[in-house]
Amino acid sequence: MYPFGNAMGIHIPSQNPEEIAALPIGSTVLNGTTVINDNNLHKVPVLYHPEYLVQAALEQNYMGLLTSLITGAVPTPVEAVVNSDISNGGVAEGFTGPGTLTVQGNKLAVNPPNTFVYGYVTPYTIAVKNNGSVKLIQNNKTTTVSVQDFSNNTIPHEYMDLNDFETWYNNSNVGDNTTLDYGLSNFSDGRNIVPPDEIKTDFGANISNYIQSRTPTSNENILVYNGGKNEVVVSSDQTVMDYYADMDNNARVSNALAFIQAWNNTIIPPHSTGYCTDNVSYESVYDPDPTQGTGWADHGTCPPGRAIRDASLAAGFPLPTGMTYDYTNVINDDASLSDGITVYNTLNYPVKITIWMDGASTGSPIQAQITELLP
Repeated sequence: MYPFGNAMGIHIPSQNPEEIAALPIGSTVLNGTTVINDNNLHKVPVLYHPEYLVQAALEQNYMGLLTSLITGAVPTPVEAVVNSDISNGGVAEGFTGPGTLTVQGNKLAVNPPNTFVYGYVTPYTIAVKNNGSVKLIQNNKTTTVSVQDFSNNTIPHEYMDLNDFETWYNNSNVGDNTTLDYGLSNFSDGRNIVPPDEIKTDFGANISNYIQSRTPTSNENILVYNGGKNEVVVSSDQTVMDYYADMDNNARVSNALAFIQAWNNTIIPPHSTGYCTDNVSYESVYDPDPTQGTGWADHGTCPPGRAIRDASLAAGFPLPTGMTYDYTNVINDDASLSDGITVYNTLNYPVKITIWMDGASTGSPIQAQITELLP
């Protein structure tokens, strides 16, 4: 029967890997994810492949063995249609981190993640105002929600809570739009877009929280998986929290600490622009010096800004956007503290900005360093 089956088997079309995939090719998968749809495995006459019966017996698949004997048809064993990192049971295994479902040699396989995986923060759900309703455009699908049905069950609220959404709706014009949530796309390893509700599962709560703690900018590139083993400090700088007798120094220190919180542990992918988080608040401080020309402003942010600027320049980066080379007026008067200041990483690996203040008063040292993350 075996040579007969081999001779006849050449007339049976090979299994298309996408037919048996339980998920779309390019999906993010973790250890333990079922990636094979057993129902779609080709079945062939037992006479063609009696060895499949032997394989079923060795795997103690007695129900499948019995079914094959009764029906005369046996399913193709999983191991015959998969390549690497998929078990005989059709489950992803044998790798660390978020893998990618792919096809290798006309067989289904899972690619382990690269040492570093980057993805772009991408608007996922867009709300467009209509008369008496809002149109939600989500991944090329459109739904309409009437005003009376606005709730946390109908309106995504992870980035804009329901009250803020209703305020936007009441103060906007028909046709205006706003982004309600964000996914990840354009990954460095080519995997499929990851919608908002899968980010935490695929990449961890820290990545989900990182996106939610900021005002995501258009196509911001972020590090979603870090498998690096080494870190090297490439630059550092120290400055001091200056004292000004004619300003509210307590408010200035508060602003400095907020700026430090916003930038500390920011990771910037290679050849990409980095932004701070914006889940902090600043106090407006009056500057009576007429030569400064700024009056009320977020004074106190310049000392930590100076530390980040000088550490960036020492690392070989260009002058951060929104900053000057001046010692006191480090931040441009018109630069937004949430997204108007950016640092560009010119290196070939991701970097992490670390900044802290030794103390919480004027005269306290402020230190910043830039660390390169290496494989």
